[in-house]
Amino acid sequence: MRSPPSTSAPAHVDLLFTSALPPHATLSPDTLARLRTLVASHVSAPATSGSYLLQQSRDRKGKRPQRFSTSLEDLDDHIGGGFDSGEIVEVTGPRRSGRTALALYIVLLHLLLHDDKRAALLDTTGSFDAFRCLAILRDVLVPKMYALGGSFAGEDGAEPSAEDLAISVLDRLAVSRVAKSGDALDVLAAEVRSDEKDEVLDMVVVDSLDTLVGGEALASGSAQANANLIAFMRRLATLARSKSAPLTVITVTSLGTPAAKGSHTAPIPPNLPQQPPPLSSLPHPIPLKPALGSTFAYLVDISLVVSPAEPLFGPDDGRDRGFVEVARNKRGETGGMVEFKLEKGVRFEQVD
Repeated sequence: MRSPPSTSAPAHVDLLFTSALPPHATLSPDTLARLRTLVASHVSAPATSGSYLLQQSRDRKGKRPQRFSTSLEDLDDHIGGGFDSGEIVEVTGPRRSGRTALALYIVLLHLLLHDDKRAALLDTTGSFDAFRCLAILRDVLVPKMYALGGSFAGEDGAEPSAEDLAISVLDRLAVSRVAKSGDALDVLAAEVRSDEKDEVLDMVVVDSLDTLVGGEALASGSAQANANLIAFMRRLATLARSKSAPLTVITVTSLGTPAAKGSHTAPIPPNLPQQPPPLSSLPHPIPLKPALGSTFAYLVDISLVVSPAEPLFGPDDGRDRGFVEVARNKRGETGGMVEFKLEKGVRFEQVD
């Protein structure tokens, strides 16, 4: 006689049961089946069509795609040279881990290297700091480009000062304060259609996405919140993958704190740090919960997990240091990890 399966085994499938509602008496079986299909299409992760993948393959055949740097050389290598136009990228991690700094470096370096491009930043929390961006450009990125032999000389042959060049870059970054997902999509659509500017919009940063789409409701398992998230991401993907004006979209999301006391989570041994790093390749006693749930992972092309180093090395050796890991990559391998240093929230660089 077989013994019953152990109830302590880890679950591989999560099922959500809700109270059943009987169909209306006047609702025909055909109409009910059609409504069920419609609901199912809005609460599941969308698939990528074979024709779209075929067109991507044809577009790239015989030519090297132009990719945008993450600002960290080894991280670029882990994802095949950087980001592609039309990709949706997630930068996730605990608060104060360096995730926003990484997103800012990506967009500011891109604008510095491509003076014919512009970008949009959707600020959902009111935390955007223009002086921080100015310092990143003036004190780090511009001097680094000059040190590498780069030139930003105008028609007169004179090189601009680091501050003047930084200000000209920020002129091409449109920052919008948005609080609703519908407003965010309207802003992006208006930016894409804008004919008043000579530069082409090709990069968007959303900081942070879980605030915009209601991360708390998603974390609680709300079916309506998941449906809203998927509807938003589908419209965002439609904008990003436009054939005439594709966008690289960088979304900043949060990794929540470990489950509260009393929940079904293994206790933390007393000799381990209270907040272990979220990197999937490192051993830690309890995983940190993504703010947008597991479904969101299938809606992005690349997911980068940012983690502070203090839980590994302690408050002294781990200060101002962190890690970035490639947790998901639809077009390549995952698991590559890069260590970085972040000083005063401004100087962000790879540690060799």
